Order: sequence, then structure tokens, then C-alpha cells
Amino acid sequence: MGAPRAIALCQSFNGALEFQVQHWHEAEAALQESIQLFRQIGAADGEALSCQRLGLLWTARGRLAGALSVLEDGVFAAKRAKMRAHVQGRLHAAIAQNHLLAGDLPAAHEALAMGQALAESHGHCALCEALLLPVAVSVRIAQGDLDAAEDFCRQLDEATTRYGSRSWVALAAKARGELAAAQGDISGARAHYQAAQAGFAAAKNQYAAAQCGEAMARLRP
Repeated sequence: MGAPRAIALCQSFNGALEFQVQHWHEAEAALQESIQLFRQIGAADGEALSCQRLGLLWTARGRLAGALSVLEDGVFAAKRAKMRAHVQGRLHAAIAQNHLLAGDLPAAHEALAMGQALAESHGHCALCEALLLPVAVSVRIAQGDLDAAEDFCRQLDEATTRYGSRSWVALAAKARGELAAAQGDISGARAHYQAAQAGFAAAKNQYAAAQCGEAMARLRP
């Protein structure tokens, strides 16, 4: 029917799904179209979420500067969104991940703290927690605070109990694998990563499954 809002929504979800199966060009094209359409109709919530998804995609592809720029565009859009705290929490989680991969630990810590504060302002949200808690584990490990990383792993375990999906079980296992590796428990890390990889594969998330495989390849015997 040519309705811009419907097309924008479909392209945003399509981009997220294409990302999961590692169809990079298709995902990028869908998300860019989604952002453009949401901007045209003044739908700030949709624009911000699509920017977040594109930022995650570009971060995953190593385009860190471009990813950070589009995530900041998303934060700007989110300030006009109806659920601004909710949307900004997700964006700051993605920004924290971007800074962490860029090696800017102080900026990652700051973005994580802001994301947590925003997420807490609207209570439990499955998607926000799915983004915030794993990157919180990674940031604390990078800071050498394994006790805090363990606490975030426990929060992930609790969230898994609440939501109970295969993806959640896999997210928690992946975080446990990262923590075990940091603790020097290589066999434990491998077991957690294998469980996570199987869970992500069952959920059709090829990208996350591949991440687990790469993490196992980096483990020292």
C-alpha cells in the first residue's frame, strides 16, 4: 500500500533479522531505508531504534567511527521519542559496546552507567537487559573487576529465569564463558561457549553463534 510507517517498521525488523544471519549488505540497506522513512514521517522512536540497530551492525563489522556517529544520531532522535528513557538505554548500551571494542574503556564505562540509569527509570525490559547486561559483564572484565562481572552474570541468570527463551539461555552462557576465560578456567569457558553457540544456532542467530566460535578459538589450551 506504500504506507511509509509500515514500510519503515518492516525494514527495521528485516534489517535486524538479516543481521542475525550475517547478510550484511541486505541488513544495512534495510536499516538505512528504515531510518530515512522514519525521519520523513517524524517518527523519532522508530528512527532511534533503527539507528541503534545500524550502529550495532557497523560495530560488528568494525566500522567503529561510523557506528558511533549513527548511534549518536539515534540518541538525538531519542530525545524527541515518546519512550525516550527506554530507547536511550538501548542506544547507550550499544555505545558502550562500541567504545569497548575501540579500546576506550573510560568512555565505555560512562556509556554503560548512563544506559543503566536510563533503563532503571522504566523498570525491567527484556530487550534493554539483553543489551545492557552482557556489555556490563564485558566492561567489568576489561576493568579487572571480576566480582562485579560475576554480579552481572547473576543478573543475566535471573533474567533468563524471567524470560526463559533459548536466546536468553545462550546470552547467559556466553557471558559465563567470557567470565570463565577471564578467571583462567579454560575448560569451563569452552563448555559455556559451546552451550551458547548451540543455543544461538537453534535460535537462528548465526552472527552470535559465530561470535562464540571465535571466542573459543581465542582460548588458550
